[in-house]
Parts: sequence; C-alpha cells; structure tokens
Amino acid sequence: MNQTVPEWLKPFERKFIDPNFKITDAASIKPFVDKLLDREINSQQDVFEWLEDYSELESVIGEDFNHRYVAMTCDTKDKEKENAYLSFVREIQPKLTEWSHVLNKKYYGLECRNQLDKKRYGRLDRIISTQIELYEEKNIPLDVKLSEMSQKYQSITGAWMVEFDGKKQTMPQMIRYLYKTDRSIRESAWRASADRRLADSSALEELFDNMLKIRYNYAQNLNLKDYREFCFKSKLRDYTAEQCFEFHDSIEKAAVPVVKRIFEKRREKMNLNKLRPWDTVVDPLSRPPLEPFKEVNELQNGVEIIFRKINQRLGEKFKSIQHMMDLDSRDGKAPGGYQTTFEEQRIPFIFANSAGVHSDITTLLHEGGHAFHTLTCRNQPMVWYRHSSMEFAEVASMTQELFGNAYLDVFYKEEEQVKRAQLEQLERVVDIFPWVATVDAFQHWIYTNPNHDREERGKKWLEISERFEVGLDWQGINPEIKKHAWHKQLHIFEVPFYYIEYAIAQLGALQLYRVFKKSPAKAVDQYLKALSLGGSRSPAELFKAAGIKFDFSLDTLTELMETIEEEIKEL
Repeated sequence: MNQTVPEWLKPFERKFIDPNFKITDAASIKPFVDKLLDREINSQQDVFEWLEDYSELESVIGEDFNHRYVAMTCDTKDKEKENAYLSFVREIQPKLTEWSHVLNKKYYGLECRNQLDKKRYGRLDRIISTQIELYEEKNIPLDVKLSEMSQKYQSITGAWMVEFDGKKQTMPQMIRYLYKTDRSIRESAWRASADRRLADSSALEELFDNMLKIRYNYAQNLNLKDYREFCFKSKLRDYTAEQCFEFHDSIEKAAVPVVKRIFEKRREKMNLNKLRPWDTVVDPLSRPPLEPFKEVNELQNGVEIIFRKINQRLGEKFKSIQHMMDLDSRDGKAPGGYQTTFEEQRIPFIFANSAGVHSDITTLLHEGGHAFHTLTCRNQPMVWYRHSSMEFAEVASMTQELFGNAYLDVFYKEEEQVKRAQLEQLERVVDIFPWVATVDAFQHWIYTNPNHDREERGKKWLEISERFEVGLDWQGINPEIKKHAWHKQLHIFEVPFYYIEYAIAQLGALQLYRVFKKSPAKAVDQYLKALSLGGSRSPAELFKAAGIKFDFSLDTLTELMETIEEEIKEL
C-alpha cells in the first residue's frame, strides 16, 4: 500500500505470526497453536495478550479461507480454484476445529478470566462457551461433507445458462427481460429461466436429501432434539422458535395485505385480468425499462456519489474499496451477491452479478452497507468482535438501501424515472416480508420433520407459499416450477435458519429510515455508532445503540407498514 491509502485502510502488522508466513497445510499452522497452548497465563495482562495472539491466528486463517472462497465463486469452472477451496475444507478445517476447541477450553478454564470486565468480555465468553458446548469430534467429518455439498450447489447453480434472444445468458442477465413492456417476451424469458432451474431439480433434491441426513445426524451426535436447536444455539439467538412463528403471523396480518394491495394496483394499471409471475417488475404503465447504467464502472461511480450525498464519510469509505469488487455477470460465476471480509487486512470484498437493471443499484447499496460495517469496526482488537449477529448485520446493509432511495437522481435525470425507481425500492421493502416468512416457516418444518420425503416437502412448500400468497395467478404453469421454487434460495441449502434475520433487520432499517427523513446527520451518526460496536454486544443492545427497538411484534410491523404504504401512495 502507498501513502495515499486512507487511515482506515492501513494494514495491521503481525505481532505473533511471522510476517512472511503463508498457510500451506494444517501442519504449517500447528506450531502457532502449540505456542498458545503452552503459554503460561497468570494475570489479566497475560489474558489480553493471549487473546490478541489467538485473534491474530484466527484472522490469518480466516483471510486465507476467504481468498479461496472468493476465487472459487468468481470462477466456478476453474478446477484449480475449486481444489484450493476444497483442500482447505477437507484437510485444514477439520484440524482447525479440533485446535479451536482446545484453545477455547484453555481460555474458558483460566482463573483470571473471571476478573475481566463482564461488559467488555461477556459476549466473548458466551461465544466461546457456546462453541465448547457444540463441539463434537464425530461432527468434524460431517462439517467437511456439508461444505463440499455447498460447493456442489454453487457449481450446479453457477452453470445455469439460458439460450434466449439468440445467445447464451446467465440468470441475472435474464432478469432484464422481465422489465420489457412486451408481455410475451417477459413470459418467454420467465418460463425459459424457470425451465432451466427445473432441469436440475432432481439433482438439487438429491443434494438436499443428503444434506438433511447429515444435519439430522449432526444434531443427534450433540444429543439435541433436532438441527433447529443446534442452529438457534450456534447463532446465539435470544428469541425462540415460537417468537418466529408469532412473527410469521404478524407478517401474514400486516405485510401480506399491503403487498396484495400493491399488486392489485399494479394489475389495474396494467389493465390485466390476472397478475402473472412475469408481471411483477415491469413498469405497469408500459414505459421503457429503466436503464440506470451500461458499464460496471458507471454503477460503482454512481453509488459512490449516492453515499457521499448520504454522508461524506460513507462516500470516502466506499471509494477506498472500489478495487475490492467483482460486479459483472458472466458464465461460470456463482449466482447472487455477497460481501465478505479479508480478516487479516480487515477489508471488505463485494461480489455481485450486475445486469444493468435498477436492482443492481439496490444490491450495491446493500453490500456497501455490509462493507461499512467491516470498515467501521475494523479497530475492534478481537476477531470475534469484528462480526455482529446477522439480525444487526443486515440492518447495516438494508439501511443503506433506504437511505440511498432519496438520491436516485444520480442515475435518473428525469423526475418521472426517479419516482419510478423510488417506488420500486419501497415496494421491494414490503415485498420481502412474505418471502422471508415463507422461507423461514419452510425451514422450521423441514428440520422438525426430518423423516419427510420429497413429495411431502414439495407439498409443504406449496402449502406455506399459499399462506403468504400475494395475488399472483399460476394457472397454466407447470406445477413443478412452483413446487421447486425454493431451489433458487441458496440459504436453504448452505446456511439453514439464516433468513428470518432479513425481516428482523428490515424492521430496524425502517426505524432508522424514519429518523433519516427528519435528520439525516442524526440517523447516520446513530448508524455508525452501532456499527462500530461490531459483535461486542447482543442484537438487542446493538439495536438500542442505533436508537431503534429490537421488536418484531404485530404492533411494530403494522406501524412501519402503514408508514411505507403512505409513502408509496405519495409516489
């Protein structure tokens, strides 16, 4: 790095591990583990220094893994990159799991640990004690198998290409056709994409069956009731499955009716008898599709300007990491978008599949929010505190989608286009709730009924989908398409029970948005204050630090839905 590197991106020097050390295999890591295990600890200062060194080791390892993961997702067809990732999963990760357990036990057994400030170290104690509780040697090879299967899912979905409009196109590129005013083109594009996903349905069902069996055994090995219990414990959730069910009920009562009204208004504007799945994103007044940008650099530069308008500090942070992004869509690239952190550098990396549509702006605003989280808490000395719980991590990202909505004139010069884009974003804010509830309710059923078969699973998905149905007509469509619609949701395959967080976080983001509309500076200050705490506090405490309520009751959801619906009416 040169002298122009801003202060918040300056590298952290290694103190415990040799600066030239690179991970080659598990054996190369072992000497550092041994040093930590053999070290005598007799005072609070000894504990602080030991934790710093343990954290450094975890950071070096985490960065190596993330580099391998990023390389693989950027090019799923490259066998060398795939093998580098899998070698970590198969050969290094199992040993790390063993060593982390031993190191965690050493820390938790220290007498002087009890003298540490509980406010500062209480969260760490809970993280480590939970890891100790959920350690089981028999589960180490199961973790390996699950990681391999997740990579298999990436390979299958990354190969999804559709012959359409005279050329092969990726799934993100096919989305552009859903914005076409010609309904026949939209339908053809939608059906072609759905058929392509359906062609791999048997392979994905088999893959999921195998993942389910492994997860069932995983829970049994820990003497837990089911895999759901494991997930709730490992995620340190302070809310119960019953509260999730209550939230589903709240979404059904407060959010679904709003989405239905939005869709009904759309149907009327389009002068249609029925709204079909390919009618949900096109402009209802048949205006040409919004084309906010053509090249990825235009997307990056435009989003940077939006962030500067929100707050100069955010714009500067975003500009500093533009070289840490892969945003274009191409053959062999894994689907979706994410932000990950190179742990040792404490620098974010943003991955996306841009296709030149408005949702690409939303995605980059979203992932930019995650990046701000990484940058804002990078001075947290311990790696465990540089990541917050997902309930708040998604507040960091979803908040920026809403803040950025006020400045879409950066991409659209005509007022009519700005309002169209703002409306699209606000409708999406509401629309997320029924889908999240569908996915979460489905996962609860899956893991509390582990002996179900594929047919039962498909029927349950359709049953739950019907519960949160928002007014689309599926007549005349191959029923297998809707039955297997969950296949496109990677969370169900790769990270079970990671999804309800999006809805909880949206409630937090909407609360911050209300503050922002009255006082942008105050909202940004509250936002950054909470982000700086990283994972050193519980989700409820992080919400409080941001000046918002950790509450997903019917009353709170209803109030926020009413606010957004009023704003939608104004547009």
